[in-house]
Amino acid sequence: MRRYKRGDQVTARSDIGGINVPDVPAGAVGTVVETTLTGRPKKIHFALETPWGPKRFDVGVHRRHVELD
Repeated sequence: MRRYKRGDQVTARSDIGGINVPDVPAGAVGTVVETTLTGRPKKIHFALETPWGPKRFDVGVHRRHVELD
């Protein structure tokens, strides 16, 4: 297992969404903002284009939701 570090580019493996999280489609590219002590991704920054304009936000994720580019 490779450790993630701040600034790594990642791709969403599947759709990510929740109650307080905007929908992130599978295949969206983001940047690691925060990791755990063991090197797992904790927060990812996404910048997406939507019909209402560009959206930028951080999403809390698990390792199974993203993969390194």
